[in-house]
Amino acid sequence: MKQIKTFSLAFTYVGCFLGAGFISGQELWQFFGAFGNWGYVGFVLAALLFTVIGILFVRLTQMTKCAEMDKLLVPWDVKWLRAATGVIGALFLFFVVVSMSAGVGAMLTQLFRVPTWLGSAVFMLAVFLVALLGVSGMVNAFSAMIPILVLATVGFAVGAWCTFGTEGILQLQYTNTNPLMPNWFIATLTFVAYNILGGIGIMSPVGQYVREKKHVYVGIALSGVMLLAVAGSILTSLASYPEAVAAELPMVALASRLNGTLGTVYGLMLLLAMFCNALASLVGLIAYLEQKARFVREKKKPVLVGLCVLAWCASLLGFGEIIAVVYPIFGYLSIVFIVCMVVHFVQCRKKEKASA
Repeated sequence: MKQIKTFSLAFTYVGCFLGAGFISGQELWQFFGAFGNWGYVGFVLAALLFTVIGILFVRLTQMTKCAEMDKLLVPWDVKWLRAATGVIGALFLFFVVVSMSAGVGAMLTQLFRVPTWLGSAVFMLAVFLVALLGVSGMVNAFSAMIPILVLATVGFAVGAWCTFGTEGILQLQYTNTNPLMPNWFIATLTFVAYNILGGIGIMSPVGQYVREKKHVYVGIALSGVMLLAVAGSILTSLASYPEAVAAELPMVALASRLNGTLGTVYGLMLLLAMFCNALASLVGLIAYLEQKARFVREKKKPVLVGLCVLAWCASLLGFGEIIAVVYPIFGYLSIVFIVCMVVHFVQCRKKEKASA
């Protein structure tokens, strides 16, 4: 694969996060909007953490020339800890694919009354076909789709502000009832942690293709700005029309309220986001499994088929339930691994300086 430069890196990193929960507004509202105006502060902090940790991780892949998620996260040669890290990371990537499949099913049912199981099944088939192309296919898909998603989300926000007004944007009410997230700060940390865990699994095989430091710093910083723009657009849109929050896919409900056709357009945009996120997670997962198991390297297609079928079956549990329970649990687990990754970065940076 050819070298990955600034914009391709930025779009790929953003694509790690812009999935069903993020673009639909469901995830952002549960982790930020439900905490009132402090939710805005929370996401600014989240965007900053995404940027800093993203830079540290891609630089770590450069310094170590390693693409294995468990070895990047755990600097010590402790087999059980590395194994636990790999298993948790792989499981989270799998659950991201599950949540994307569930989100597609919910969206197609909400917009077109397509049976949930059928919409999810067709979606997983499409993800499987593109995942066969590997990392290069994923990066090319993100470079084409992510700019459209970012611009369109900002455009919908402008439409919501013009239609519903901006009076309620800074009057968010505290409505959180999730005991796993007692306050906005804890919610922010768990949100960042589980997203970074998925991002690390996806970026591990990508980082080796980023050759220059300047592409890392500028690319990841640009991705932080894009994430902030998208999240700000979604949160302020829902604040201007809070009735949409009750829907399984709040932003689709808001777009439909603006105009029936716009609801369909936003649904298609959401489908693109879910496709990108599911594709990234599946590519990251299969890349990790290939590194660890000869069987997977030799039988990649059958393993991909099995993973897609399992993800489809698990997605029938429902979209909102997956975000409310599974994501916070993985968030708490991920904090430990992020701390280990930072320690690894510091160790490698010291060695780099000593050899300079």
